[in-house]
Amino acid sequence: MIPYTHKTHPRARSLKIKVEASGEVVVVTPQRYSASDLERFITQNLYWIQQAQQKAIAKHSFSINHHQVAIFGKTYLLQLQYSTTERVGITISGEQLKINPLEPSATLGTPKIKSQLERFLKATAEKYIGPRTHQLAEHMGISFTSISLRQQKTRWGSCSSSGSLNFNWRLVHYPPAVIDYVIIHELAHRKQMNHSAAFWQIVRLYDPEYLLHRGWLKRHGMSEG
Repeated sequence: MIPYTHKTHPRARSLKIKVEASGEVVVVTPQRYSASDLERFITQNLYWIQQAQQKAIAKHSFSINHHQVAIFGKTYLLQLQYSTTERVGITISGEQLKINPLEPSATLGTPKIKSQLERFLKATAEKYIGPRTHQLAEHMGISFTSISLRQQKTRWGSCSSSGSLNFNWRLVHYPPAVIDYVIIHELAHRKQMNHSAAFWQIVRLYDPEYLLHRGWLKRHGMSEG
């Protein structure tokens, strides 16, 4: 069962679900409502809730304050589990992203934990984006000179005239199909350094659903290069 906050309202006549910008799920019910009916309602709307959470978390990129993070479009709950017998680091287990901190007193709000999480996310992004760019470049018959990952403030990716590709490592929060679109977009600039009709023809050829993926990125506040 997904964690949620239950609130009652004297004027409520039916159940309502709201997913906050943080990804927190809030359920509002009439004052008298059985726990079993409430849980059944949550279960029936589980898919919608998960989709809404992913969009909310992706839009706000990375939220440590609300104990959850999206990786490749899936939401994970952050959990600190200090252990002297396990290696310090981060692992994914089911629906949880487990963090074994260096210090037993560490909390999710400390800068050290945030840095640890960001290193993990960037490394995860590199493991996907690097090999995937080479794979797609070979498929498209396109060459490039280098790849780098940064935390850009206004762009998901860019391509220089010399063939250097830059990607925002925060793409790690998004589904692989969306990441692939960004890679294809930047590789297409190796043939067309513009956004002409010829450029979009190349993008469409290798990502027939590019309009859907482009719309996703626009809804989340930044642009392609």
